[in-house]
Amino acid sequence: MSDRTFQGYRRENGRVGVRNHVVILPLDDLSNAACEAVAGHIKGTLALPHAYGRLQFGEDLELFFRTIIGTGANPNVAACVVIGIEPEWTARIVDGVKALGRTRVEGFWIERHGDLKAIEMASRKAFEVETRSVRRARIVCLGQVRRIGHHVGPGLVPDGWQRVGSA
Repeated sequence: MSDRTFQGYRRENGRVGVRNHVVILPLDDLSNAACEAVAGHIKGTLALPHAYGRLQFGEDLELFFRTIIGTGANPNVAACVVIGIEPEWTARIVDGVKALGRTRVEGFWIERHGDLKAIEMASRKAFEVETRSVRRARIVCLGQVRRIGHHVGPGLVPDGWQRVGSA
């Protein structure tokens, strides 16, 4: 078995993934629209909308948190942008993803910023991590919110990671 190889990405925590997604992860169903807006503006990112997070309590809520944290820390995820309603739950998810070894994770919340500002801030970060982590040529526009620029670069292996020949 030691002579078998595959093309993949070695993550900062030592795990290996075969995909290099930048995910936009909503904390609850109210954050879905903001996540989908970010993914719609930043090519190469992937929103993961769901119908959970609100009106959950006890073990059901804890299972939800573990599931969202595990999704953000999946080895097929190059970077994770979390969008929530308020800062406490958003920080809990970001801290949980970081605790599992993912260093490229950032959180944003709608409370005190509003939808458009949260989308703008998250889009800027998603653009930054997508171009740095995945290194693809991209032209990005926030539609009517604001044009945030462009990046053109070679399709290289992500910064600080190595293309692996075996797992």
